[in-house]
Amino acid sequence: MDAFATPFVQGQLRRTALSVTIQTECAHCRRPMEISIDSDLRWRVNEEGCAPIAFSPVVDLINLEEESIIDSF
Repeated sequence: MDAFATPFVQGQLRRTALSVTIQTECAHCRRPMEISIDSDLRWRVNEEGCAPIAFSPVVDLINLEEESIIDSF
């Protein structure tokens, strides 16, 4: 999850557009893929034919019980 949060948080703090590229593989078929994420939380898969399911958990920041937001994910 850090790869999704990093460009968003750093982009907002620095007031600049940032992006990261994640090299990973499909959990089902093990096909390699790259996912790009920008500081507006827009993402895209760089390989044709890949359609991963991506989600971000909902975190209640007001009632956070963990020591940090990272632990909530």
